[in-house]
Amino acid sequence: MRVFVTGASGFIGRHLVAALAETHQVFAAVRRRPIEVPSGVTWIEHDFAAATPPTGWPTAIDAVVHLAQSRHYRAFPEQASDIYSVGLDATMRLLDWARAAGARQFVLASTGGLYGAGPRPFRESDPVAIGPGPLSFYFTVKRSSEMLAEQFASLFPVAILRIFFAYGHGQAPSMLMARLIESVRTGDPVRLHGKDGIRINPVHVSDAVRVIARCLGTGASGVFNVAGPEIVSLRETAMRIGAALDRAPCFVTEPGAGADLIADIDRLRRELVPPTVALREGLRTACGAPPSVRVP
Repeated sequence: MRVFVTGASGFIGRHLVAALAETHQVFAAVRRRPIEVPSGVTWIEHDFAAATPPTGWPTAIDAVVHLAQSRHYRAFPEQASDIYSVGLDATMRLLDWARAAGARQFVLASTGGLYGAGPRPFRESDPVAIGPGPLSFYFTVKRSSEMLAEQFASLFPVAILRIFFAYGHGQAPSMLMARLIESVRTGDPVRLHGKDGIRINPVHVSDAVRVIARCLGTGASGVFNVAGPEIVSLRETAMRIGAALDRAPCFVTEPGAGADLIADIDRLRRELVPPTVALREGLRTACGAPPSVRVP
């Protein structure tokens, strides 16, 4: 299968490209080619924030995995144009190119943040709830890109993956799980709202990769929550990180209870593939050596 992956040098993208390259012909779109790359991959340099037309793209493709997002997704309003260009305009151009190139599958990475927060696990059928906050523009762009992609579902299967707190080896330090690991490693306090902090069910990157690979193999279509198999509080997460690092975490509690961000993954288990990486093992690899990810 010929697979075109955007955001291929990003966190999930790096793991996905390495796994897919073992059994597929992979075209990896990046702003800048990485220094260390797996063999057998065709690297294409393209900045989705720029208006320049793409060059070197294949004329025919079987599947597209759109992982790219703006590096400045938190910087609204200063980087609103970049967030829009990469998140929405690029999605439209990719969908149209995929149609012309004969694609038989489109996978769009989205975010569980679209649901807002609440006391029970969110299902795919729950309404989107984009409230005010520093990420509201980014969430609006993500939801708009989902709506664009859904319009193409009559032409080829479109799988929209709402990912909840992906983590693993090599993650950017600004992301939640990476921040927790660094806080425990350096002895900085982990801040909790209430006694234990919010509850989450983070997904290990290898499970996220398996979900994407399964989409490519099954022609999956629709919205899928992608999260891990365990629901844990931030306190418990930090304690498990401490066990992996052999360091006791420090905590600071703040008044009030935080709102949980938990995904219901019944549809993921039923129609694609269940997550299998236990949090204890996932954190061990996130704190040390990278896991070996293979596409089943």
